[in-house]
Amino acid sequence: MPICFSATASFTAGIALLAIGSITVRRADKWGEVPYAAIPVIFSVQQLVEGFLWRSLPGQDTTTHVLTITYVLFSNVLWPIYVPMAVWLLEPRSARRRTIAWTIAAGSAVGIFFLAAILAHPATSAIKGMHIKYHIPHHHDPIAVAVYAAATCLAPLLSTHKTVRLFGIVLTASMIVAAIVYLKWFASVWCFFAAVVSAMIYLHFPARPCRRNLHGSG
Repeated sequence: MPICFSATASFTAGIALLAIGSITVRRADKWGEVPYAAIPVIFSVQQLVEGFLWRSLPGQDTTTHVLTITYVLFSNVLWPIYVPMAVWLLEPRSARRRTIAWTIAAGSAVGIFFLAAILAHPATSAIKGMHIKYHIPHHHDPIAVAVYAAATCLAPLLSTHKTVRLFGIVLTASMIVAAIVYLKWFASVWCFFAAVVSAMIYLHFPARPCRRNLHGSG
């Protein structure tokens, strides 16, 4: 059965991820864990933006343009920088942090590249074949996509945390599926897959037992 992509799917994913993200953020013990814990929350906002974009299309008014720009800023600019940075902050081993730092550099480079492309040429979106197709005119697309994938997928795969590596494995698998089956709508479909996969971040923040109040009365 084909996956149904629609405003309803985006809104449902957005609300569910907001609930999951609110839990993971509250369970983060250290400030360095917060960016990783917040990934579902950010994906929630992105999916809600796409839900409203579904409702706005096929019109091409100011609202549609703003929603399109907002979405591609998330998908093309934020994630290749944010994901490796969040993984780097979470990593306890200095040697591995130095390796992950290379993915931050790669993600920053490709994020800036896409930002320049968005500023130079208007990004557009349209419903094509029951999916949303985003278009950002730019050259060197295969190279940019390869660097983007290296930054967002390789960073969690390099982590010493098993739950983070598992997230990286499933994220990479979702990218491959999106590239093979939904290449024309890659930006929309892979971000939806990645948003759903981000629920796995919950596994890294298990419920902790309540600490007994040793100074309380009774």
